[in-house]
Order: sequence, then structure tokens, then C-alpha cells
Amino acid sequence: PDGADEPTPALGAVPPVVAVMVTHDPGPWLEETLQTFVDQSYPDLALLVVDTASAVDPTPRIAAVAPEAHVHRLDHDPGYGAAANLVADLVEGASFYAFCHDDVALEPDTIRSLVEEAFRSNAGIIGPKLVRWDDPRRLLQVGMGADKTGVPAPIAEPGELDQEQHDAVRDVFIVPGGCTLVRADLFDALGGYDAGIDLLGEDLDLCWRAHALGARVLIGPGARVRHLQALGERRPIEERRGRLARHRLRTTLVTYGLWHRIRVLPQALLLAVIEALYGLVSGRPGHARDVLGAWTWNLRRLPDIRRRRAAL
Repeated sequence: PDGADEPTPALGAVPPVVAVMVTHDPGPWLEETLQTFVDQSYPDLALLVVDTASAVDPTPRIAAVAPEAHVHRLDHDPGYGAAANLVADLVEGASFYAFCHDDVALEPDTIRSLVEEAFRSNAGIIGPKLVRWDDPRRLLQVGMGADKTGVPAPIAEPGELDQEQHDAVRDVFIVPGGCTLVRADLFDALGGYDAGIDLLGEDLDLCWRAHALGARVLIGPGARVRHLQALGERRPIEERRGRLARHRLRTTLVTYGLWHRIRVLPQALLLAVIEALYGLVSGRPGHARDVLGAWTWNLRRLPDIRRRRAAL
């Protein structure tokens, strides 16, 4: 037949996926997490582990469970987003990146299910249903909304019994960061995660900017992932609260245009003052300090914020 000498595309070829796991002093759960990546049914999946200066090198533990994983160690901790961004320098040819914490456990068909739904629904970012590590019948997250100041609004109540009430594929504003599949071309267009957000809030920022570019952000609850949420053991609640306040404000300053900044920021400042006063009256000066400190922290970084807003 005509064209018989032309190469024939391989049947059953699938888009390559690189799973990017960022580790920092991982606990005893790491081996179980790694094994769930080894057990994935997806035929073209590679695992990149970026370790952010753990006190003990996790490479031997990783090699024992996932010998084909590539481990890239850093001599400092730049934060989750900056570490995840290294995939653009270390990997070529991927169609999707699956960004994962080091305390999640995937079901064997998780990556396959997310990739299939991404193609079916033309998703730029898609995440699974997140359930409790020790009780998968209990929900953690099935995506989130957000108010005008970036405060997340969960769709499911944490601990809610999973009776398939949230099992429809849906558009969401935020895909929680425990496990997130992102189209590689979209990730490159966005410039990756905001390196100025070192920990907490990077999921809100990435998804908000993806919406601004016109990408679709979805939850595909056919994929289910157990999440230990070990951050609570590694970071005190006061530190997490302060970081979230700073990073939410940074995201709103970057993503809003001029009109919405004029409209929203005075409201956000008024709410912050009221919240700080309430914290003082109720005997929680640390809370008040975190709320107002978010504004001074971002004022010191206005040149960087302006650059990011102009690029977006």
C-alpha cells in the first residue's frame, strides 16, 4: 500500500507521566508511600524524588523499595514549590507531572484514572479524592472553593463518611496539594509553582493562576488517595497559620487585576484588622500578629509581586 515504508506509530502508546515527590525528613510511612508508586498500573510512569536537605539521607530507603526512582538531593530546603519546580530542569518529554507529598498512598489505578479523566474532560490540573490514611472510608478533601481573599472553602467536611456523595467529576477552584496531576505544557506556561511560597498555599496559587490562563481545574474522584497529613507533626500550628496568611495575601496581590485589587484589598485589610483586634481581645496575641504580619511580609516583597503580576 501507499506509504508502506513510513514508520507506523506504536499501538497503545500512552503519554509519559513523571511523579514528583518532595521529601523532607520523611517518617516511617515513606516505604509504604513509595510502594504505591511502584504498584501503579500506568505503563509509562517515572518517579523523581527531590529531597530538601533531610537530616538523614533517604536515598537507601528509596532504593530499597523503588530502585528505578531518580533521587535528587538538595543541600538546603527551598520549600515545596521551588523543589517541585526542579522537574523542569531534570526531566524532558513528560506530558504530565504528578506532584505528590511524601505521605500519600495511591491506589494502583490512581495515575491511570487521573490521566484518562484529564483527556476526557480537557483538564489542565486534576486531583483525586483524598481520604484518611488510617480510615479510607472518611473523606479529607474532594477539591475546594475559595472566597475573594483566598480563604479555602472545603466541598466536603473533613471526616465525612464517604458514601459516594461526591463521586461526580466536578470543576473546583483548588486541587489540594497532596496529589496533583498537571499538564506539563500548562506547568511550563505558568512558570511552575511560585518559589516565593515556600510551604502551604502553593496549591491555591497554582490553581488560581491556571484559572487565569483559562485552564480547567477538576477533581476526578474515581481516583482515591490516602493522605497522612504528617505536616502537623513537623510544623507547629502557629507557624502554619502565619505562612497561610502570608501566602494567601501574596496570591491575591499577584492574581487580581487593578480593578479587583481596588475593590478587594480594602475589604481584606479591614477584615484583617477586625480579626487581629478579636485575637487581642480573646487573649490570642499570636493570632493577631500572624494576621497583621502577613501584610508587612508582603509589603517587603512588593517588587517581586509586581514582577509576577506583570508576567501573569
